[in-house]
Amino acid sequence: MRKALLLITLVVLLAVPFVNAGELVYYPDREAFQSFLSSNSTYRVVPGGDDWARGWAYYVDERLSTIKGHGDGTIVLVGNVYNNEVMARIWNQTDLPPEKSLEPGIIVLDGYVLITGSEDNIYLTERAFEGLWNPPLGSLVTVALLAMLILFSFLFFLSADDSHAGSFYILAVSLFFLWYLTAERPRLTEGFLRYLLQALKFTAGGFPNSPLAAIMGLVFRAVPPIEENIVFTHWLLILLIISFSFYVAPKRSRELGFIVFGLTFVAPMFRESLYHVTGSALGLAAFMVTLAIISNVTFSPEKWKALLQTTVLSLFTLLAIAINPYLVAIPLIFVLAFPKRYLRNYTYLLLTAGGSVLMYAFFGVPPYLPTELPPNAPAMAERLLLNSALAVVTIVYAVGHRRSIKMKGQTAFLLLMVLVYLPLAFFVPSLFPYCFVLLSGLVVRLIHSLTPGT
Repeated sequence: MRKALLLITLVVLLAVPFVNAGELVYYPDREAFQSFLSSNSTYRVVPGGDDWARGWAYYVDERLSTIKGHGDGTIVLVGNVYNNEVMARIWNQTDLPPEKSLEPGIIVLDGYVLITGSEDNIYLTERAFEGLWNPPLGSLVTVALLAMLILFSFLFFLSADDSHAGSFYILAVSLFFLWYLTAERPRLTEGFLRYLLQALKFTAGGFPNSPLAAIMGLVFRAVPPIEENIVFTHWLLILLIISFSFYVAPKRSRELGFIVFGLTFVAPMFRESLYHVTGSALGLAAFMVTLAIISNVTFSPEKWKALLQTTVLSLFTLLAIAINPYLVAIPLIFVLAFPKRYLRNYTYLLLTAGGSVLMYAFFGVPPYLPTELPPNAPAMAERLLLNSALAVVTIVYAVGHRRSIKMKGQTAFLLLMVLVYLPLAFFVPSLFPYCFVLLSGLVVRLIHSLTPGT
């Protein structure tokens, strides 16, 4: 009887070919995997022997743990027949050639679920779990506490004087929460999934191929690498970007940070960079902190305090460079805009240059600058003009009403950053979100400089 049932099962499996869902395939079909997810069966994950397979198995285990209990009800095999011995033993039940196990797929058999692929593509199997959304209670409590900590910390410091900065900050945060409540849940892009696999490989003891993967891998040793935690972190980083917008504004006019926030987030090109999880939110947050330090910190004449301040600035600059290596020119522009403090400048240059060299030596040299404009450069220029028209017009007006612009200090720094990175963004489109921040910050500085007594 058992042999007859096995024969019938094999006939059914052979009659239903791989069902393609983009690049991910299901066998016999997606409904079979959905039935497994919705069933009451327990599961146990058995990874392949490679670092990437063990790392991805860690993701699968944590992902399934949000809806199922551990046990031996269903054995979930991760990897391929070349690195997973159990998968190799039962692969003949699929009647597929062994090389098919190198393709991203979900195969459901009696008592087994096979999650197949290679290091180049197994991250695509994340799409099979995309519909799941079951945040653990610990994640919900943690993200709520962190959001409240960020909110009340910035509100406390922005309300410390007699300005209206605190009120404008509440308005900005209210708009942020409205966006959070009405927006679709951010999706993990394919590019980010590649970073996720490399991060999990690092967590499992392998070697990461990028700074972002190393950062994520260290975090995942303490935090489960599930979509809920990643999306919550994404929103917290956006909240930090909004909060530090108020510190890009001048010290005595923090309320102008609302203009920095407004001009930045009103641009659809900027919001598009945050619609989905790409890793750019971390780079933008580090960039905002770097701008906030440069715009506000009065470096102490005491050497040890100045060294500490410069070290903190260097760390956030290196974090921004780690996410987008083209930001490596920030220290040079800083020295041009603030030329007098030689010891601080040399320390900043030395720390960031040394850190960048070590980072490149460990992870490899970043890509070279493109030598040609992309084919869609005219369309990007048109979109940029439409998205930043208000900021550009304001800059032209402010410059026209000033006799001169001092080529040192915060205004000069932002102006030089715009002059360097805005043309560069047409060759490297990932720089456009940074350019919107720079344009908005420059607008506020120029407006503030037109005020009598400033």
